[in-house]
Amino acid sequence: MTSTLTTELPRSHSWPGDSRAGSHSPAPHALITAEGERTLRATLERLRHQLEVDFADRMRDDRGYGDAAGNDEYLQTLEEASVVTSRIASLENLLESATVVPDSAASRDLAAVGTTVEVEDVSSGTVREHRLMGDYEELRPDSVSASSPVGKALMGRSPGDQMEVELPSGKTRTLRILAVRAGAGN
Repeated sequence: MTSTLTTELPRSHSWPGDSRAGSHSPAPHALITAEGERTLRATLERLRHQLEVDFADRMRDDRGYGDAAGNDEYLQTLEEASVVTSRIASLENLLESATVVPDSAASRDLAAVGTTVEVEDVSSGTVREHRLMGDYEELRPDSVSASSPVGKALMGRSPGDQMEVELPSGKTRTLRILAVRAGAGN
């Protein structure tokens, strides 16, 4: 795989909303895990394939149904291709501006993106583990976004720290960090 992230289509193809014609505003600076980067790159490659192969085939087939102006199938394909093109541009922009936190860089002492934090709810005694993930990563049941209320409360903290967290429901929880581990369950 090459390190450049550009969508190259044959010159004969032009999609509505094609990002090559204009510029996109930069994505906000994001932290993502190495696993998150791999997942985002796989999604980007899947979308590129969809645009370059699948939509090209559909458009060729749809042109057989008549003039583009009255061809609902062709217009629908163009609209869908535009949405995919926009998503590709967003992912490219995100990956170009994001800082990838390698698993090996995660501290064993401080909660940060990529670490797994074991916390205790002081009032109930319930112990849970949360993997701190970047904002643009798909969350799993055991993970929290670093910008969520719990994620913000945990970031930069170490074992023994206790903090109050106001949840979106308006309830407040007191959490105590029991352990911080690099990576997922390491």
